[in-house]
Order: sequence, then C-alpha cells, then structure tokens
Amino acid sequence: MKMMYRVLGLLLLTFTLQSCSSTKLVTRWADPDWNGGHLHKVLVIGLFKDDLMRRHFEDEFVTELIAKGRQAEASYVLMPDLQKYKDEKQLKAVVEKTGADAVLITSLKDIENRKTYVPPRVEYAPSPTMWGAYGYYGYYMQTMTPVYTPGYTRSNKVVQLETRVFAVKNKKMIWAGITESFNPSSSGEVIRELAATVVSDMKKSGFIQ
Repeated sequence: MKMMYRVLGLLLLTFTLQSCSSTKLVTRWADPDWNGGHLHKVLVIGLFKDDLMRRHFEDEFVTELIAKGRQAEASYVLMPDLQKYKDEKQLKAVVEKTGADAVLITSLKDIENRKTYVPPRVEYAPSPTMWGAYGYYGYYMQTMTPVYTPGYTRSNKVVQLETRVFAVKNKKMIWAGITESFNPSSSGEVIRELAATVVSDMKKSGFIQ
C-alpha cells in the first residue's frame, strides 16, 4: 500500500511539473558596441492581430519598464489601428511625438506542440526507522524497495515570441531575443512572464539602469 502511494505521488509530481508554465529566453543578442547609455523612454509595440491581446501586452511591458525606473508608452494610445501605420514616416512621426529613444517590438514567431519521451526509471524507497547509523544502514540495505515509474510521452504546448529593441538615434537594433513559454494557461500568463523576462535581461545588458 505504501509503495502504491509513493508511485502515485511521483506521478502526480510529474504531471504537476509538466503543467506548470514557464517562460525563458532561448536566444538573445545585445549590441556589444552600444555606447548610448541607459534608455530613458521606450515605445512599446505589439504586432498582434487580436487588439485586446495587443493592448494587454503593451500595458504589461509599460508597467514592467516603469517599475524599473524607465518611462514607457503603449503604441495603441497613438496608433489604435496599426494597419493605418504601414509607412516608415508615419511611425517616425509617432516616435518623435512620444520623445522615445528606443522602440520595442514583439511579434508571435510560432506555436507548436512538442512531444518528448520520458524514459522509465527505478527509485528505491527505504522503510523509515529510528535506529542509529549502523542499524539504519543495515536495515536500509536489506529492506529498500524498488519503485518503478513507467516511461511516458509528454506533450508540451510551446509559444515562441520574438522581441527586438531599436535605438531611435541610429535606427539600429540593440537587443533581440526569442522566448519560449511552455504549457501556458492563458495569453495573460505568457505576456506577464515575457515582460518580466525581457526587461530583466535588458537591465542585465546595461540598457536599463
């Protein structure tokens, strides 16, 4: 009976870890020659077809940047319909109006289902005892019970987003990264983790004080 409970516990732990969402940078680049100092204000643009998602994304990034002591502005305030701002001159006019010295642009790169095989494993579960070290060692060696966990195929939903940051003064890209979010429960969860991950790396890279 104890062995059965232990097996169930291991399986529940496995499924719990599998269902937890996490976002990480899988690829990132920062301009090694950047000498423009810390960014002061960032214009945030989310290239998403869903307007609600775009607004949520931009607001989340603005909040994260402000929390780090930077100024930031969501593009939807000045460009409610991105389809009407396809010309470079139009975007330039908006950037100048905001006074931003950097533009952050994020787009959806891919959504895929990845299947990975987790091989079976054997663990040993000794029975608990209150004996001393020598007694415990002998008892353990004689009574430890193998617990077999069968192999299984794990399916993960992976959302890839690409973020690029451009300096306004020279129009060059100064930071770029691709993030992967595993098994997200909602788009809001992905956006929150994305903003925290990207802004944190920008800070480490020296673009944010």
